[in-house]
Order: sequence, then C-alpha cells, then structure tokens
Amino acid sequence: MAVRSYPWEIGSLPFVFKPLPEPTNGGDIPDFLPFSLDVDENTGTLIQSKNEYVEQILSKAYAKGSEISGMMDDHGIGELYAQDFIRFLTEQFHRETFEKLKILEIGCGTGYLLSQLKLRGAEVLGIEPGDQGQEGARRFNIPVIQDFFPSPKISGKFDIIILYGVLEHISSPESFLRNVLIYLENEGHIVISVPNCEPYIEVGDVSFLLHEHWNYYTEETLKASIAKMISINVEIKKSNFGGTLYAIGSLSPLPLEKDNIDVEKSSKFSEKRADKFQILVKKNTLTISNYLDSAAKLNGDIGIFVPGRAINLLSLIDSKIGRVKIRFFDDNANLYKTYYPGFNNPVESRQDLFKNPPKILIIFSHSFGEKIKNELKDTLKNTQIIIWNDIFKVR
Repeated sequence: MAVRSYPWEIGSLPFVFKPLPEPTNGGDIPDFLPFSLDVDENTGTLIQSKNEYVEQILSKAYAKGSEISGMMDDHGIGELYAQDFIRFLTEQFHRETFEKLKILEIGCGTGYLLSQLKLRGAEVLGIEPGDQGQEGARRFNIPVIQDFFPSPKISGKFDIIILYGVLEHISSPESFLRNVLIYLENEGHIVISVPNCEPYIEVGDVSFLLHEHWNYYTEETLKASIAKMISINVEIKKSNFGGTLYAIGSLSPLPLEKDNIDVEKSSKFSEKRADKFQILVKKNTLTISNYLDSAAKLNGDIGIFVPGRAINLLSLIDSKIGRVKIRFFDDNANLYKTYYPGFNNPVESRQDLFKNPPKILIIFSHSFGEKIKNELKDTLKNTQIIIWNDIFKVR
C-alpha cells in the first residue's frame, strides 16, 4: 500500500500581506508562519492545511488591510488587471454597458472595479473588511460596506456577484459560495477570478504559496470545485493578463458549450500532480542553492528581480543565504525601498540595478521573465542573467 505524501509540512514561510517600511511585520503580526499543504480529496485541489493560529493571524492582517499584488486600482499593474477583467465581462455578457444591472463585489479592495462598472451604468455595492475599501469609497464615490462576508448589512439580490481574488482566500469555500447564492437573482451570474496555479505546480515553484491563500486552483480543479460545491453551470477562461483564471457561473444555462465534469477522475489526476510537485520543489531548492554557491565563489553579489516570487525558496535554504550578498529589485514603484518580512534587503529600482549591477541576476517571473531579460541584457553586459524558465527547466 502506497504511503500518502500529503499533508506535507513545508516549514515556516514569510508572511507577506503588505509592503513594509522595515524588515518586519511588527506588533502582533509575525514575520514567518508555518505552512502545510494537502490535497482536497473531493476535488483534487491543492490546499493549505487548516491551522487555527494561521487563521487568527490572517484575520488580524485583513482587518489592517491586505495589500498583496494584484489588487485592482486606478494606476500601475492594478489598472491593467482591471482592464482585462472588464474586457472579460463585456465579452461574456455581450454588452459594453451594464445599465439596469445590480452588481455586488465581495472583497472589493479599493472599489476601483466597481467605479468602472458604475461608469458603465451599473448599480454597484462593495464589501471589504480592510480600510482600503473606505478610502476607495471616498475616492471613487461608491458604496462600500466595511465588513466580512456574509454580512447582515447586505440586502436584496444582485444580477452579478463578483469574487475577484477572493475564493483562494476562503478556508471553507463551499459554505462561502452557498452564502453567495442567497444574494443571486434567479437568472444572475457569479463571476470569479483566481490565480492560475498550474504553471507553478507543474514545475515545482513554491513562489505561489501564500498564507493568505487556502486554495490553489488549476483550470481543471476550479471547474470541478465550483460544479461540485454549488452545482451550477460553470465555464472557465484564462485571462489575457497576469496569469489568472476567470470563471462564470449561472443557475440557468449559459450561452456557452458546457463540458461534462468527471470530478473523481480530476481528483486522482491532481493527486499525482501534487506528488510530482513535492519532488520538484526539493530539486529546485537545490538548484537555487547552487546558484548562491556560484555567486559566493565569484566573490560577488546576486540580484533577485521580482523578489516576492523568490522569498519562499530563499527561506527554505536559509543556511546558505549568509554566504553571499543578496539584493532585491522590482519595477513596482510601490515596493521601492520597502522590505519583505524577515529579509534585510530593501527593494531597489531598475535604475539602481543599472548603476550598480550584481554578478548574477535571477528574474523570478513566470509571466514576464523573458521580456524583462530582453530589456536588461544590453545594459547588463557583464551580468549573468537567469530567468524563471532556466531555473525550472521550462522551454
């Protein structure tokens, strides 16, 4: 009889929930939290194991206002996420405006998406536990309830209910989605967006693991999960920007072809993927350790571009970090001179990189690694540039 390799106790990983002015979360928020992975036997979804202590810390962080990358806003990468999601909505509903439609967004962040839908004629309402919701309500002149969902402050039913970057944060998604259905009109639609974790699972990249995320969906497991949890018609699309999955569900038939979903087959296939993932993570940890050894032998420093995608791996090889100077670089202006918890490495800019280049630069971006390398290579002629695909042997 085969020994089940899950739950998998990975160890302590950095707890990131917002950019930091110093290298610690401070106060009652720890810098590192335990992390354990499991597989949902009903749907095959890779999940973070339940942990009451982690849940308590997450509640405190949400109340303070989570600001991890991907939140929609009126500038920077957040605006690009919003533009792509609005494109998806207009295509799926075959309309440029949303007049006479009532839209609820659960976990609305700054409320920027709702402000854009309001401009297109919708009657909108948001709910967000963090302070950024109230700041956005004032900035964009939209109603935002400051509370966790479900909330007695919400009344009525809605034609569209949006969960953008929410379902992966829910430790009990089935009961959560059943509560969502209570507020949905009979011919209404639920629209969901979650990170597409498949590219990372396939190559053993732990960068996508966040304590804030309890569920790590692929296209297959997202579809199986929604269909099994609330028995609605569901279609999945990949985003054009940012590596996310879009799902649209309806109690009534959608004007799209509906596939049959074999949940049991999906679950068994996903468990095999999970076993492969664990093996590859251990292999890739050794690969990064070897890169650090190479930099040490050159008596040089090593640069990490998009450090948010590297800190999990770095924390797994903590014993090797002290042997070489590591520097963090990112193009996100909101991260400039900020820190990640437990790392005494301030985030530098691209201009800092050009002024004082490291011996080795590793670009930790699955989506934009090749693009960034092409932009840097002519200036960094004496720097060895390694991209995500090189580390994880993807071609």
